[in-house]
Amino acid sequence: MPVMEPTILKVTDGLVALTLVDKAASGYSPAWQAPGGKTAATATLADFTAANQQWSAQITSGKLTPSKQSNRSDRPATFCSPASSSVNPAQSTYALDLSFFQDAHVRDGLSAFLFENDTLEAYFLLAGNAGTAPPRAVGRVNLVAGGFLGEPQANLTDSVSLDVIRKPDVLFGSTGSTRLVTGAGTATNNPA
Repeated sequence: MPVMEPTILKVTDGLVALTLVDKAASGYSPAWQAPGGKTAATATLADFTAANQQWSAQITSGKLTPSKQSNRSDRPATFCSPASSSVNPAQSTYALDLSFFQDAHVRDGLSAFLFENDTLEAYFLLAGNAGTAPPRAVGRVNLVAGGFLGEPQANLTDSVSLDVIRKPDVLFGSTGSTRLVTGAGTATNNPA
């Protein structure tokens, strides 16, 4: 049997893009995962309205983090049967976890965007290849403000965990061989 090498993914040119959800947009639907109802396969950087809403150079980590959800049902013992317990799994919840260099010295930076739009809903694009190729994900998050300043004479960093409103759309694979798995549960190989 031949020895197989592991498939390793390295993010070398990733980015994060955020833009506020515009419920007055033409044709708007609450089911949209990206501006204009686009998916992880069809969303472009241009859909995330302004250059100052796309970040890459200061992002030190961007991760879609799932959290398992379950409910436990316990039944006490009776004269006829022992106590029992069962676990009922529920759909995972997600957070968009970002770590970054603070940029409070930049007028239109990530720190200002998060602070100005604290609690608002935004679409996100998280991409491993500058947003033009898979893998990448789109969805909706609730924004939170980041920290402001810190230790003197240090490279100031921060992190935020943005709650993802519902299961996001993810485009797996590489250019020419992809699989789009939507938050709604559909899967399509090589979507147009």
